[in-house]
Amino acid sequence: MPLYGAVVVGPPGAGKSTFCAGLCRYLSLAERPCALVNLDPACEGEGLTKFAIDVRDFVSVDAVMKDQKLGPNGALRYCLEQLWKSNWLKDQITSLEEDDCFPYVVFDCPGQTELYVHDHSLRGILDDVRREFDARFTAAHLVDVAQCAVPTSYVAACLLSLTAMLRLELPHINILTKMDMANRYDLAMPLEFFREAQELHRIAPFCGVQPCSLDEDNVEEEPSAYARQLQKLSGKICELVDDFSLVCYEPLDVSDGESVAKVVRLLDKCNGHPCGVHAPQSLIEDATELFLLHRGGTDGPSISVDGDNRGAAGRDREPRRAPRTVRTHNIGAPPPDVGQRGPGSFSWYAS
Repeated sequence: MPLYGAVVVGPPGAGKSTFCAGLCRYLSLAERPCALVNLDPACEGEGLTKFAIDVRDFVSVDAVMKDQKLGPNGALRYCLEQLWKSNWLKDQITSLEEDDCFPYVVFDCPGQTELYVHDHSLRGILDDVRREFDARFTAAHLVDVAQCAVPTSYVAACLLSLTAMLRLELPHINILTKMDMANRYDLAMPLEFFREAQELHRIAPFCGVQPCSLDEDNVEEEPSAYARQLQKLSGKICELVDDFSLVCYEPLDVSDGESVAKVVRLLDKCNGHPCGVHAPQSLIEDATELFLLHRGGTDGPSISVDGDNRGAAGRDREPRRAPRTVRTHNIGAPPPDVGQRGPGSFSWYAS
């Protein structure tokens, strides 16, 4: 069976690690073995995260900075170049195979966008893995919904999403994360506009305008020279993105099981995973509802999904506390009973 997986990329703060944690937790509830792979040599997760494969076991930014006298970005590029030249990652992935089957692999990639915009190392690593294991990957590019609040930032995010699609050359979806916070921002356009990313020239006049005057009636009649140049540049970028007509965004609230389930279906559709076609609908619904029942971050008693629990999931609207991501999934162990914390469990929250 081929190796299937998701390559999670995006700028720092977009929610990549939280998304990877939520994705692995959902797959576990759906009884789909998964393995989380850290490809960030600068990841700071000691004591909080546990990966099936961690590139820091091979090379780390701190060690390279000390030994090679490099800065943070130079050390990060050096680490990925060394990983590309070695067979370490392929050997580690081989060790995940059980009964001629691989788990679903989720790659948590570095946030430095130059690694896949300008550098060839990350793409080379993924290409080598694809050739070795006949792998079917889908790239998921994450963008924080907060970028929509600043028109110039959103235009830049669209350009970055397009660049990632062209450079990685993988089946690709773009995801607008942290949608549960979207109502906190004053947006220049309706949220649907930012999701569809069509006719971007409509947002160019708002570039360079102060956030307090985003209404069309309040746009300055005579913007400054800087604002005029910024609007002109933004307009050209919007025209470029529109010409390709490739960019659109799938909204995601990682605390909402239905939202995560929709993203999982898109990932499966892109890479052709059999579960995306043959998985029983009841199993998908159960995983979604169990995800909702445990979104508050506490371990409850063992439960089964029935009519009462479905109603409880729908009525549960209490504000949730900010989560700490804890990845403890062991793909070598069978899924435990819901509510138990065992070697094969996946705990998303911790107190």
